[in-house]
Order: sequence, then structure tokens, then C-alpha cells
Amino acid sequence: MVEVADDPSFGLVLGFGLAGVATELLGDMAWRAIPVTDVDAADLVRAPLAAPMLLGHRGATPADVDALADLLLRLGMLADDVPEIRHLALRPVLARAHGFAVLHATVRLGPPVSRPDHGPRRLLL
Repeated sequence: MVEVADDPSFGLVLGFGLAGVATELLGDMAWRAIPVTDVDAADLVRAPLAAPMLLGHRGATPADVDALADLLLRLGMLADDVPEIRHLALRPVLARAHGFAVLHATVRLGPPVSRPDHGPRRLLL
């Protein structure tokens, strides 16, 4: 699953997690500040604790993590370019050996939020 959320004190953030028990019960999501770089997007795909399931865990066919990283990068750019996006969710995104499929998407729009500061925002990990 992929999510763009507006944190009231931080601004827009981009989240990624493997749908299912790991995310729903354990909150296994990784987040990065928007805008994201290609390096941020590639790291974000590998950041959840369940990420080895995408990389061929126990002999499974690995997912196309480069395509997922590209999706994250593009969504981060979209959220940065369209300040009216308050929330965006892609659930589920089916990762395949070659590419992916988005089965459901929701977006909530609203007026851009005014924040008292306009400096760079970074998540310290």
C-alpha cells in the first residue's frame, strides 16, 4: 500500500507498506518527507520490516522493486506539485515480477494548508 498523508506539524509525507497483517495490525509502514528523491523512494520500498517478502523471501519470485520505487517517486512529485492533495491512498498495489497493478485509489482534496514556516523538512532516521 502507498499513502500520501498530511501531518499537521510536519507537512506531506509519503508512506509505503506491505498490505495485510504486517501493516494493519503491526503498523509496519515506512515514511519519507515530500519531496522525495529517487534514493528516498528506493530506500522506502526496502524500509518496512516485511520488505524481504518483496525481495524473494523463501524462494518466492522477487517483485519489481524498481517499478515500485518509480511509483513512489512519481506520487511524491504529484503531491509536491498539487498542494490541494490532503490524502492519497493506493490500496492494494499488487507487486509483480515485472511492474505492478493498482487495484484501488482514493484521493481527498482541499485547500492548501498554510504553515508558519517554509523551511526544508527532513525526517531524521
